[in-house]
Amino acid sequence: CYPSPLNYNKFPKSVCTSVNEVICHGIPDSSELKSGDIINIDVTIFHDGFHGDCSEMFVVGEADDASKRLIQVTYNAWQEALKYCKPGAKYNQLGGIIEKYVRKRGYSTSREFVAHGIGKSFHVKPFILHYENNENLGTMQPGHVFTVEPMICEGTAEH
Repeated sequence: CYPSPLNYNKFPKSVCTSVNEVICHGIPDSSELKSGDIINIDVTIFHDGFHGDCSEMFVVGEADDASKRLIQVTYNAWQEALKYCKPGAKYNQLGGIIEKYVRKRGYSTSREFVAHGIGKSFHVKPFILHYENNENLGTMQPGHVFTVEPMICEGTAEH
């Protein structure tokens, strides 16, 4: 097997490590992590003809209450979206489920990045928005493999 990100669109590393306000696709470097940092580690491999994508968030040492809440709301929004997934469900509804959940709690969703189908290719349709939308993205069917990756922001998603 090999790491899918390595050299994908010139990405220089085998894994993505996104620290604190870096929402995704962070490039690992020699920066030292400190207590309270939030890090998301995104590992994707290609094995036996298929890509597999896995991402998990961790806290270094002790997190403050705001960080703990952000992590929990993100996890809960992801779980709410997963409850909706079944054959015949519309992909475009996932974003509304996520956005509704986080907005009620004072957060917003990033509009810069999407979830995606995955399989024999690294990133394929459907490209799933994490906010309410009316895009015609199709419906979930048996055999479809896709990610659900809520990217939640404190306050607004503006840069």
